[in-house]
Amino acid sequence: MTEKDFYKITDYIASLIKGSEFESHVYAVGGSVRDLLMRNPIKDIDLVIDLPDGGINLANFLKDSGKCHSVVVYPTYGTAMFHLNEFPEEEIECVMTRGEKYLDKDSRNPVCVFDTLEADAVRRDLTINALYYNVTTKDVYDPTGGVNDVMHHKPVRTTNENPDVVFDDDPLRILRVVRFATRYDLGIEEKTYNSMKKYVDRLDIISIERIQAEFNKILLSKNAVKGIETLVELGAMKYIVPELLDTIGVEQNEYHFGDVFQHTMALIKHYHNDSRFKPELKIILALLLHDIGKVKTKTIKDGKIHFYKHELVGAKMSEEILRHLKYDNNTIKEVRFLIQYHMRTKQFGDYLDGMRDKVFNKLAYECGTIERWTNLAIVSEMDNLSLADSHVTHGHYEAMINKLEAAKKMFGYKLPINGEDVMRGLNLKPGVVVKNILDSFLKMSFVNPNITRETCLKQLPSVYKQILNEKKNVKV
Repeated sequence: MTEKDFYKITDYIASLIKGSEFESHVYAVGGSVRDLLMRNPIKDIDLVIDLPDGGINLANFLKDSGKCHSVVVYPTYGTAMFHLNEFPEEEIECVMTRGEKYLDKDSRNPVCVFDTLEADAVRRDLTINALYYNVTTKDVYDPTGGVNDVMHHKPVRTTNENPDVVFDDDPLRILRVVRFATRYDLGIEEKTYNSMKKYVDRLDIISIERIQAEFNKILLSKNAVKGIETLVELGAMKYIVPELLDTIGVEQNEYHFGDVFQHTMALIKHYHNDSRFKPELKIILALLLHDIGKVKTKTIKDGKIHFYKHELVGAKMSEEILRHLKYDNNTIKEVRFLIQYHMRTKQFGDYLDGMRDKVFNKLAYECGTIERWTNLAIVSEMDNLSLADSHVTHGHYEAMINKLEAAKKMFGYKLPINGEDVMRGLNLKPGVVVKNILDSFLKMSFVNPNITRETCLKQLPSVYKQILNEKKNVKV
């Protein structure tokens, strides 16, 4: 939402609570206020109310007045969510101002209770996220100095003067700090940074799902490389993708600059800086892991460095890594495909001019969809742009996209005959021979995608004979 949208919504809320117990007690809080001051697009509006049970009571008040719908209440957490009738697309979350108290001296887990704005601010992670905009007075309340930090582009710092309390309480905040520093291209205050390093090993108590969610946000940031490098420096990467650490210092051949890690960072930087593309998580993950297999496949022959079949090893490793990080099956499948095939287009030359029809058709068949073909083109383009200067090639993406029209006939291609046809025509039983025959016809289709059913049936005997001869000639 825009700045104008923010004021339109908050002014409307102010009009609804005028004359009620909520007047002057409702604040927009956190990200919306931060982004308002930074003149950035605003994602959503969260409200905090400095009254006991203020969040739930406000939602019920607006519901009873007929001004909102889709009210969902979470009594355990004292929060509520609703949609204003006037702005149905915007989901608004509201909660009372909260502090943390221990119910008894032996308790290790604090509970959230109603407290002051000051206490609410201190329990938040960063000063830039502890800003409050009063919808009635239109004043910004800033108990931790976040406005100065925002306006002067200062390094991010915790709301608590003792950062140890912040990170000991919730180690995930270490990743959140990296995320905000990355997103807004800010430094990290020295005291905050040192505390993050001190408590980084407590990340091992955080669920992998929560870690993945923060990691995704870092990867999708335009400054993703800065975020990744910070995670490495902090020692946090060993709790996310430890395999990436193994790529540091792995020397490459003359086609590349730097080690495998530096090359990988170059790919991600190129991708985020390329105005042709809107960042997609699965592509970034493919770029991040595309050369992960080089660590296990590095060989030196005649003084030259080789990484034979690193893309196959890397594809398998990527599946294991992403499965551990609890990514969904579709993401895992697509990332693995992009890694496994990212070397395939290199044989086609700088602009795919030398691409033989059968090779082209085979790749299109294996891609199966326009989306895969396009994503592979992007990965290949970034890989080519990140080579050593003397080996950089341009126009790779455009060349592959220009092939799309011709490729369409092979996306989702099905042979005009099937196993039943083969068995019936040759009086065969199910088995590997039938599969080999179908594979032979598939190879024929790469040369001639328009091959007909009649042609296939007519050639069945000769293809069968050829396979039998090949089998006889195989030396055991």
